[in-house]
Amino acid sequence: MAVLSLSSQVAMGHVGNSATAFALRRLGHVVWDVPTTVLSFHPGHGRPEGKALECSSVSAIIRAVITRARPDLVFSGYLGDPTNGEMLARHLDHLRDDGDCRYVLDPVIGDTHTGRYVSREVAATIRDSLMPRADIVLPNSFELGVLAGMPTTTETEVTEAARHLLSLGPRAIVCTSSPGAADQVHVLIVQRDSRYRISMPAIPDAPHGTGDLFAGLFMARMLDGMPLQNAAALAAAAVHAVIGWSRALGDSDLALVAAQSSLLEPPLEAEVTVLQAEPEVAA
Repeated sequence: MAVLSLSSQVAMGHVGNSATAFALRRLGHVVWDVPTTVLSFHPGHGRPEGKALECSSVSAIIRAVITRARPDLVFSGYLGDPTNGEMLARHLDHLRDDGDCRYVLDPVIGDTHTGRYVSREVAATIRDSLMPRADIVLPNSFELGVLAGMPTTTETEVTEAARHLLSLGPRAIVCTSSPGAADQVHVLIVQRDSRYRISMPAIPDAPHGTGDLFAGLFMARMLDGMPLQNAAALAAAAVHAVIGWSRALGDSDLALVAAQSSLLEPPLEAEVTVLQAEPEVAA
């Protein structure tokens, strides 16, 4: 299947589309990756060279691509500028006028360690223009709190914040960093009638790009027809394996090339806990 992926791109390392598109392609999907920002490397390694693309250029690339063919799914990550969000919303409406097209939103706003690292205008565009159009939203706990305007320091609070977002349009919220035990990483999947917790052992000091990698792996499995909890479990297990490879090799970036076999068959399984099951439908 084909994914139109709108996010940042780096020449060196694996963050933004440089991680998301790699994972999708490695798992057998076509990716039309459109950069919002082109940088030499992640700013966490020092001051990068590069720049954000003008919204008109980003829009022209998208328009040219979808004139030739329609994607099965649209994904957006780092926007760079609020006008990119507003522009993408218009393209989504156009695509959906012509047929069914799913949209997965990674609301790149910030994290609990550094706080918000996009402008308030970008955060507002994600909340007001993109989130109501999304089928699935992939926030970390910090981003979930910003979008919902609610605390997200416990699993119960994450659940309530996710349910609030569900009332605004999305059909599933996948919180990629739900609070839990210090030695574990939890992914919480909340839908209207179901809730699942995915657990993996934590590895400290993970390289940048794990959220971008998770998004690509999750979408690849979802496009293959897997239930969301299974797609998230395989994605979490594969990210865990890549982090392990990166640490073992002393790589300050995700060691995606060396660890790419783990994207297909992660060596360690994630634990899936059913917190709320969908009610059975009578035949």
